[in-house]
Amino acid sequence: MADEWGSQDGNTGAHPDEDPHSYCLGSSVSADLEENIDAAAWNALDPTQVNVNYSSTCQLTGAGETDVVWTQGNIASGALAWTDCDDYESDPPTNQCDQNYVRVDLATVNQGVDDEIDQTITTCHEFGHTAGLSHGSTQDDCMENVSTSNPPNALKWRRYSAHHIDDHINPWF
Repeated sequence: MADEWGSQDGNTGAHPDEDPHSYCLGSSVSADLEENIDAAAWNALDPTQVNVNYSSTCQLTGAGETDVVWTQGNIASGALAWTDCDDYESDPPTNQCDQNYVRVDLATVNQGVDDEIDQTITTCHEFGHTAGLSHGSTQDDCMENVSTSNPPNALKWRRYSAHHIDDHINPWF
């Protein structure tokens, strides 16, 4: 059974608007986090039909705005990261997100035994939200919430399962 698509309800990502799925890095993103965002884009989205494009400049407005803007900084709630649709297409209502902002709190993420794996799992998870995937999966992939104090090392936790690729991401794009 397929998971529910994200609905922009605060817990899930909204439907993405188009292919390619472009991303950029805000000035707050450290070189360490940048490597893991790139790894997540390659590990998780590369085996899908999505064309994932890195843009060295964030275009924040207009028809060609960047789909995912990555930032880094403190999140007061103690969460590892969050994804928020900044431009939800409601007029006319397409139920699509034209631009997501993702914020990663490295101080919270880097509390375990293997920070690089923690960062890659976290960025894969947030990329999933930007592609419309939701929480609560039982697919043994990066969309499950896993402990960062002792992260699982298996590669499957840094990728999307066949279920998410075949039943969600590829049909959407």
